[in-house]
Amino acid sequence: MLCRLKSSTSVLSKARMATLVATEEFPYNVTVTPKVSAPAVIKANKLASGVQVVTRTNNSSTVSLKFAVLGGSSTEGTAKGAAHFLSHAAFAGTQNSTGLKLVKHLETLGASFESHADREKIVYDVRVLPDKAEAAIEAVVSAIASPPHAAYVLEEIRAKAQIDYNKFAVDRSAQLQELLFEAAYGESPLGSSRLAPNLKKLTVADVLKYRAAHFVRGNVVVVGNGIGQEQLEAAINKSVAALPEGPAVALPASTYVGGDVKVRTDLDGASLFGLAFPVPAGDAGKPFKILNALIGEKLASQNVCARNFIHSFAAGGIFGVESGAPQHLQLVADELKAIAAKSPSIDAVKQKLTLEHFLALEGADSTGSLLSAHQRGVAAPAAGDLRSVTPEAVSAAAAAALKANPSYAVLGATTGTPTFAAISKLLR
Repeated sequence: MLCRLKSSTSVLSKARMATLVATEEFPYNVTVTPKVSAPAVIKANKLASGVQVVTRTNNSSTVSLKFAVLGGSSTEGTAKGAAHFLSHAAFAGTQNSTGLKLVKHLETLGASFESHADREKIVYDVRVLPDKAEAAIEAVVSAIASPPHAAYVLEEIRAKAQIDYNKFAVDRSAQLQELLFEAAYGESPLGSSRLAPNLKKLTVADVLKYRAAHFVRGNVVVVGNGIGQEQLEAAINKSVAALPEGPAVALPASTYVGGDVKVRTDLDGASLFGLAFPVPAGDAGKPFKILNALIGEKLASQNVCARNFIHSFAAGGIFGVESGAPQHLQLVADELKAIAAKSPSIDAVKQKLTLEHFLALEGADSTGSLLSAHQRGVAAPAAGDLRSVTPEAVSAAAAAALKANPSYAVLGATTGTPTFAAISKLLR
């Protein structure tokens, strides 16, 4: 039974203080003048130095910044694990300053900061109040331009990086996702793991070689929210001289191929299953976002132990499901067939996904949306606006998924699990 709670609010005026029931009409004449906010403006420019700058100007009380060194794990070659390693070295200091001094300086500015790496980039993430933004920019550019070279510093980083390896060793979902990437992209760069096969064998020389090739002016993108384009460009130009010259690193091609990967490991007799399909790049991939959401709704309605996902890259991506039972893959196949046969009702789903996109663009991690859109060469507002997607386009996306060579992964007890041929037949 729902209860109706009676709340009260204390209202203080110069004349008197009164406690009013929340439903009571406010007795005073108050004139409210709302602040008119200017529309957000997104700008992008490539500086003479080669650094790319993207900003979203609004009336935010904070400044969010992302400094992306392009490449990530997909451009490591034989230096496998270097990008992840360097993400842990992001705030380890400079050639003229210790990591402790750099961190203390950022903390003195009141900045919040972190770093991470993925298959396409290494990211320095900073949030700060507007009046401290330029000082924070100078500190981070210095960290990127003049990182420590001392072997002992990098060896200390190895211990920090090992923590992620230890977490990955017990994260079955993360392991299954890596298997799906291998099944989807084979031996191409996107199919390769983000982590080194053996962190101890990743040499300091390999890390420094990767860093020398990637930490250059033409390979850096700086994204800001809550800061003007001119202000950010001026701050970058003031500090960029310390950054070595060099061109952008081209992301190697990774063609979706599909296939299967099974890894036997002890999960107390259990198995995890993953099934994924290709997603085209650009606007052609928008119907697949809605299709992925519809699959998620179907799984949720059946209350099964399964999770849907979608991963996007500059050249496309994959979507699919991971589950604890092969019967759930049958459920996905049946839903894809049903959507392919009859255009689904998508009005509510596409409105919700579009709303989530705009909330993200206006939220604390807006720079993530801006950076992702910039890497894909599209305008950030349009990147996640799905309102123009038609039911017929989603139906066609389901049909395309059924025709594609699927990516199938099994982790755990592999004996007796469905074969790749059986999974392929399930989808036909």
